[in-house]
Amino acid sequence: MSVIKNRGKQRMGMRDASDAKMAKWTKLQPILFGVPFILAYIAWRWFPILAEQAIIHGLGHTPTLQPTHWLWYATVWFFYSWYAFLSIAIGGSLLVAAWVWKWRQVKEETRNYPSISFIIPAYNEEKTISKCIASLFRCVIRYPNKAEIIVVDDGSTDRTYEVAQTTIRINRKILPYIQGEVIKHGSNLGKASAIEAGVSKAAGEVTAIVDADSWWEPSAINHLANFMDTDNEAAVTGYIHPSDGDDERNLYIILQQLEYSQGLGVFRCAQALGNAVLVVPGPIGMYRTEVLQEVFSDRKMQSITEDFEITLELQKRGFRVGYLDKARSVTIAPTSFKMFWNQRIRWFTGGLHNILCIHKNLLFSKRWLSLLLWYCLITGYGGAAIELAAVLGTPLLYWFAPDRIFFLYNLLMFLPLMLAVGIIQQAIALKFAYNHYNHRRLLLYTPLYSILRFINVSARFDSMIKYILGKKGIWEKTKHASPRQ
Repeated sequence: MSVIKNRGKQRMGMRDASDAKMAKWTKLQPILFGVPFILAYIAWRWFPILAEQAIIHGLGHTPTLQPTHWLWYATVWFFYSWYAFLSIAIGGSLLVAAWVWKWRQVKEETRNYPSISFIIPAYNEEKTISKCIASLFRCVIRYPNKAEIIVVDDGSTDRTYEVAQTTIRINRKILPYIQGEVIKHGSNLGKASAIEAGVSKAAGEVTAIVDADSWWEPSAINHLANFMDTDNEAAVTGYIHPSDGDDERNLYIILQQLEYSQGLGVFRCAQALGNAVLVVPGPIGMYRTEVLQEVFSDRKMQSITEDFEITLELQKRGFRVGYLDKARSVTIAPTSFKMFWNQRIRWFTGGLHNILCIHKNLLFSKRWLSLLLWYCLITGYGGAAIELAAVLGTPLLYWFAPDRIFFLYNLLMFLPLMLAVGIIQQAIALKFAYNHYNHRRLLLYTPLYSILRFINVSARFDSMIKYILGKKGIWEKTKHASPRQ
């Protein structure tokens, strides 16, 4: 294992040019990361004054302030300060980090194409498994080394096993040099057990784990394999495009495309800048097989978010975990409120279980990773409580306002500021994710993104309460529509 950890020392020459290029920017980085905080302070300090002047001179309303408890003022300023510094300062800093990461990416060099094993854990996936398997066969058509595809049917009650076998048999008639098999569990043991079963059978130097409701773009395998070898990664993931498998006109799908462009196009890039990728998600992930086998031989997965747990385990052991946005996959995403809610409850509960219990020691490591985990806790879960309190408490703030009309006017002027900041950040996220500021006119849906955000905030708060009460969640399979072939 030390060979893998020390491998990077032999390849430092590959990054010399990039490091030299980056050196001249070192002195400018404090300025780059300081700009969002300066903008946040300007907005926080001067927007209320400008809004007041606009209300008095533009709308002709002079506030008639009545004596009000200090707690009212403190609450209003806390909510306003939270938004200004979180969205503009922290959000802007993440955009800067993502831009720096994209600017300084290590150039891939075709050095080695390791043999690869694809593991597809599947439970009741008869509608999507065929497309998933076919996409992987297309990936390895031009891959210059051995490849195998292992499907693990984890006790499905539908025709997943038969569909998987048939799809492998049909594709092997065209590509007989690609091995393929289907393993069947007698009962549903859980996704982690299905992955473990596949990994134990893997013969490749690297193992790719692919959700059965996802499929890879043909170039993804080459990008990931090259990047792992060039940058000495123990694991690497790529960009995930949420879809319904059809025309992608469903509002939930559109809003999730906005969400993923922010989460992967910005936040995941910012994580990669500090070698602190938090999760190698199920739809697209590649690992060095010996590392993954060692993890499974040492410990049993305990959470309902096994991908998060595995990634944090790799981080804890000091391995590099990378991200490459050129490697892309498509995944079937929730298309209804119930499906979306159940998915997020699982994600958020599993996240808490990993951060606060399984890998709690990482919170106190002196690494960029630790800071990101605290960020997830404070802004993700603590922020959920604050945002819910702000939304639900607005009627009370209005009722006890010293001048209700003046408060209402201020609120109406604050909304365009929120929208403007959101549109700017969303446009940059789409540019990072799809290389276009308004990919498929997604930017036009930004005002509706607050719907998805409110559902996420509510789900985080709900999962936080459940976790406090001792509920660590269960893995629940949600049905989805069949994708168009």
